Amino acid sequence: MSILQLPFEQRACFIAGQAKSGTTLLASLLDGHPELLVLQQETAYFPTVLTKYGERGRRVQFDYLTEQSFSRVLFGGEPKWREHEYTGFPQQKFLETFERVAFDPANAERDLLALMAESYAATFDIPLGGIKRWIEKTPANRNHIPAIFARFPYAKLLVTMRDPRAILATQIALEKTRKTRRFSVYYVIAHWRVAAKLAKRVRDGEISGLVIPYEQLVADPSMSMQKVCDYLEIGFHPETVLKPTKVGRFWSGNSTAGVDFSQISTEPATRWKRQLSHAEIGWVEWHCRDLMPQFGYEPKLSRRALRYFLKPVRLERPKQYLKSRLYSLRDDWIRR
Repeated sequence: MSILQLPFEQRACFIAGQAKSGTTLLASLLDGHPELLVLQQETAYFPTVLTKYGERGRRVQFDYLTEQSFSRVLFGGEPKWREHEYTGFPQQKFLETFERVAFDPANAERDLLALMAESYAATFDIPLGGIKRWIEKTPANRNHIPAIFARFPYAKLLVTMRDPRAILATQIALEKTRKTRRFSVYYVIAHWRVAAKLAKRVRDGEISGLVIPYEQLVADPSMSMQKVCDYLEIGFHPETVLKPTKVGRFWSGNSTAGVDFSQISTEPATRWKRQLSHAEIGWVEWHCRDLMPQFGYEPKLSRRALRYFLKPVRLERPKQYLKSRLYSLRDDWIRR
């Protein structure tokens, strides 16, 4: 069966990974492709809409998508820190279209996320017949793969991977700017391990999907995007898939370092080597060194040392320090 013979809702593609692992960059590179429809903002559909509000009805789920999730900015919600501002985007039209479609009695049994994608297409008068895949990007999709394929059995899955040391460096930089006072180094390594295990299962053929290493994506975007296009069964158009956009307009990145780019750069892939201390590298490698080499991330330090586990990471407050070490010990005990 060809892709276009599938019902529209079954032409889904989900991007999963870890925050700051390249999920947004990948979505922006696919944004301009004429055979795709890309929902640029995270919906948290599986992590929140179905998991938290699954029993509370369509109105509550609709309100979360349009008023609370990251996708709210597409419906007129106020952008928060460094969130993309969709100047000129027909927010009111999208909201009205989605509400009308979502609560049409004829669609009562249809999936709400698919209806959101369908409404997005209708907002821009894009015929559904020409869309081979619609794409939703939420990093935490990594935790809901069985549910995704149960709901969308013909879905495609793209999993991004990035050196966990680079992710720690970006999260430290993010906390310096945002000052949340809730920075947890535990979640950096815990989320990476979940993403790495998912990527390994994809590579081993246990789960249908494609793994996109961030470092390869920025070093050779043409090769990486050729693989992505082949996997999605769409044409490879360098003039579109090598230019990051959001809703057709050039996108200059969401770097935690506050650096805009005019083209894809390899610099963020190695920035951690200058930014992390010996102990911070040790913290990451303490937890991830068993999986890192499988993705080409060779440990820099020769062995695990207790001092790397015990030493606080920059900006880590006492409460988060204690929780991170306790959770880490718990996970280590479970793995044993």
